[in-house]
Amino acid sequence: MPNRLSRHKIAMYAADKLVGGARLPEVVKEVAAFLVATRRTRELTLLVRDIEGELAERGVVVADVMSAHALTAELKQQISQLVGAKQLQLRETVDPSVLGGMRIDIPGKRFDGTLRRKLTALTEAKQ
Repeated sequence: MPNRLSRHKIAMYAADKLVGGARLPEVVKEVAAFLVATRRTRELTLLVRDIEGELAERGVVVADVMSAHALTAELKQQISQLVGAKQLQLRETVDPSVLGGMRIDIPGKRFDGTLRRKLTALTEAKQ
């Protein structure tokens, strides 16, 4: 039985290809075919997280940003500087329930500066 490739090695391979200039659809198709062929499709969510982590180590940061309003170009630039990204890919969510501020999730880290979280923290502190 051949040795099984670890998720980490698959993630490194995908990140190397993406940073090297390969197109995302091509890499996704190749990785998906591998997962199907090796019957490892259940690992998809974990593998995506691992690939994003590998990309972050190479300066390409995928960030999930939630805010009450759409981000301006200036805010996007400030987020890029905050997370130390050479290249930033944003998945932006506008959610009025956060009331104000924003939450930024990057591989391994979360910054929650939403007004909703601050109000929740104040309420918990009073109890």
